[in-house]
Amino acid sequence: MKPAKVTMIVLACAVLHNMRRMWGEPNPNVQDDLDEQPDIQNFDGPMDGRGVRNRLIEQYFV
Repeated sequence: MKPAKVTMIVLACAVLHNMRRMWGEPNPNVQDDLDEQPDIQNFDGPMDGRGVRNRLIEQYFV
């Protein structure tokens, strides 16, 4: 998405949030899954992150 479109979406969300608060609407029941951490296993493969980073820099920024 283009930054201008993202800005309009964020602005619209802020306006809707403020309208909800102004009209006294209760908070929606949003379930946070932050307490439920997935079981993440350690990566057991090649550690070539620097090489990948360097190739990306060479391809797109040089």
